Amino acid sequence: MITFFYEMVRRLKKEGRAYWPLVYKINKLLLNLFYPILYGGKKREKGTDESSPIIISLTTYPARVGTVWITITSLLNQTKQPQRVILWLAEEQFQDKKIPKRLMQLQKRGLEIRYCEDLKPHKKYFYTMQEYPECFVVTADDDIFYPENHIENLWKGHEKYPDAIICHWSHKIGIKENKDFEPYNEWTDNGEDRPSVLNLAVGCNGILYPPGCLPPETFNKEKINQYALRTDDLWLKCMSVRNNTNVVNCNETILIYFNILKAQKSGLWKTNTGQEQNNDRVWRALMEAYPEVKKRLLNAVG
Repeated sequence: MITFFYEMVRRLKKEGRAYWPLVYKINKLLLNLFYPILYGGKKREKGTDESSPIIISLTTYPARVGTVWITITSLLNQTKQPQRVILWLAEEQFQDKKIPKRLMQLQKRGLEIRYCEDLKPHKKYFYTMQEYPECFVVTADDDIFYPENHIENLWKGHEKYPDAIICHWSHKIGIKENKDFEPYNEWTDNGEDRPSVLNLAVGCNGILYPPGCLPPETFNKEKINQYALRTDDLWLKCMSVRNNTNVVNCNETILIYFNILKAQKSGLWKTNTGQEQNNDRVWRALMEAYPEVKKRLLNAVG
């Protein structure tokens, strides 16, 4: 269902149809109206496969715990099933362990609800990657309708580029002629089917991380808290460059996945004014802390 609505818009955008943004808005509204009704009350088959090498990992917080079941349902309805789907919750935010019924019911389909220290958005990957180092970890955001072929397409990208991080949406890191970085909000979308150290994977459309693609420094809590507690995409990009791991976008026509409208009443962007300036500040700090990463990126443009 989600794939049908999403691919319709993607095809229109690829063909250059001027009205594709209108169709995008209509399809997003239709999904928000009907998907929870169609998939909210029915008992369905298990959505995981123990033989799969893939683990889906995500997190949420109290303001969105009532809607995250929609996202997780879409992740349990994949054409290529994951081995497990893990939802990480901060212990201090869920001390009473009160979880909505619809979310609890998804445990019968394969969802695992785990509790951990609050590392903000980093919870989505931090614990899973360390506990399952031999698995492919696919991160997800908590407010997205993921198309049914989402994992399948990421896996096809991995089969083509086995050593790269695979994503559905990426920016190309902008570098000026004077060998300095462009402001974050001037980094352009990049749908080239070619691995590059300059590609920044954007988390909301999902990212596949193969085993060993990130260095041990990725899990340095002290450094995460010091430099990038609320900007996991930039931290993970810095770490992937440190590990000589390229990023490739498997979706040549860049189109953000549909989001859950009810979940948009809250979010980091609501409380973090000047997000672009914050990204620039974090990126500068990371480049100063890891000069070898900065050198590698600047050398990539010749």
